[in-house]
Amino acid sequence: MFGDDVSPPRKLRAGAVAKATKAELEQLGVDPAANATAAAALRLAKELDSARDARESTPAARELRQAMGVVRALAPVKERGDKVDELLQRRRARGA
Repeated sequence: MFGDDVSPPRKLRAGAVAKATKAELEQLGVDPAANATAAAALRLAKELDSARDARESTPAARELRQAMGVVRALAPVKERGDKVDELLQRRRARGA
């Protein structure tokens, strides 16, 4: 249609960046199936893992960094105990 320079779509691979991104999303409690930005982050991670040179990887890395910033900002806050909670838990364990 527009020329013969159409190349077939390349297969994306899930390498170290995709695995790390998926692990961070799990830790944040964000499901990529239910969050478009998280899904885009996984896709960008695979693009980065599949890049053949710096010209391909640089834009993917920049976009991944931005997408993960958004995901982190919108992720649900996890309840974590502080030092007082830790001390109370130890006291309960000794008393039991």
